[in-house]
Amino acid sequence: MKNPASQSLPSSRDPHQTPTGFVAFRIILVFACGYFLSYVLRSVNAAIAPLLAEDLQLSPGELGWLTSAYFLAFSAVQIPVGIWLDRHGARRTESALLLVAAAGAALMATSEALWLLSVGRMMIGVGVSACLMAAYSYFRRCFSAEQQPRLVMYMLIAGTSGALMASQPALALAEWIGWRHSFGLIAILLVLSALAIFLFAGDLDRQHTPPATTHHREGGFLTLCKHPLMVQAIPPTIFIVGGFGALQTLWAGPWFTGVLGMTPDQASQTLLYLNAMILLAYILMGTISPWLIKRGITLATQSLCALIWIPLCFAVIVFWQGALSWIVWLILSLMVPAMFLLQTQVALAFPKHIAGRILTTYNLMVFVGSFAVQWGFGLLTDLFIAFGYDSSQALTGAMGSLVILQFISMFWFLARKPHGSIGT
Repeated sequence: MKNPASQSLPSSRDPHQTPTGFVAFRIILVFACGYFLSYVLRSVNAAIAPLLAEDLQLSPGELGWLTSAYFLAFSAVQIPVGIWLDRHGARRTESALLLVAAAGAALMATSEALWLLSVGRMMIGVGVSACLMAAYSYFRRCFSAEQQPRLVMYMLIAGTSGALMASQPALALAEWIGWRHSFGLIAILLVLSALAIFLFAGDLDRQHTPPATTHHREGGFLTLCKHPLMVQAIPPTIFIVGGFGALQTLWAGPWFTGVLGMTPDQASQTLLYLNAMILLAYILMGTISPWLIKRGITLATQSLCALIWIPLCFAVIVFWQGALSWIVWLILSLMVPAMFLLQTQVALAFPKHIAGRILTTYNLMVFVGSFAVQWGFGLLTDLFIAFGYDSSQALTGAMGSLVILQFISMFWFLARKPHGSIGT
């Protein structure tokens, strides 16, 4: 049966035609809605961490595990997701996986045991694993290179809007109807999102993908990881990009309460301010980045500025723990969009027909970093507490360890200059 959305998409007789107008808007919108929900699920534990810890009697290490299980599962399926995107297209891949996420959210809403909650969290991670990469691979194939930074920012705006919803509004909702009912509601929304993508995204990206005539090992995982640009980018991707994700989606909340002495309500409000600032930065970057490129300031230069700026800000956060130090988090957020342009830079260095694989390979590194930092942060906190430090000192020790790794990875990035990397 023919997908009804495909009737209004550009004809396959003109496979290089770029979608415009309402068709382009519809494609971007349905993918943005899926990514919005995925970011709600990624970030929500930072706001409701006190409720989870109290209701389930979780230690910092257990809380870190439960939250990071999302990143573990997400990372584990990135390579097959890249293959599915290249083989089956974004519409089929993402809509099917979102149903898995809906089942995981339903399991979290109904489970009591930590292991069952962890399985539900992992199912969510698997289910939303294609939300951003499906959109990016679709955009890489169907839109021009000049449009890529702006399209990336549209998706990141949707994600940050999800992070906004996952802060104070999520805490208020969880306190009103309970965190379990909140997950039940999200399960319903995930099913609706899957239907929207399946019905309205269309298969234009498959029409832009050439037949598989190249050697089957082209674009393999190890081959991609050995590319000079990937070798340069992997360490800062893990510890700076992934590390920021780990803090934004969990440990920023406990930092505000355990180190800065905020109440859970004040911490969730601060998370709201943080995510609002990131959203504003994305909106501005969507306009500024193409303007900078036209004036010779490449994506590489823009992302490099962020990779220097963010570790410096986290170093200030470690050493300044005054009442107003939360403002540093807002200052840090101004460069978050430029940090994610590193992924666009990497993607543009490879052919379109392996866009799914290169994007998911890079994304794997982001989420390996988020998983390792998120869980490791909790384990380090437990370790410092075991050595007799109080919770505030333990969190500071864990943050300081992360900052050291961020600076090491930043110097690695600066020291390695791959030849033949892109300049757009």
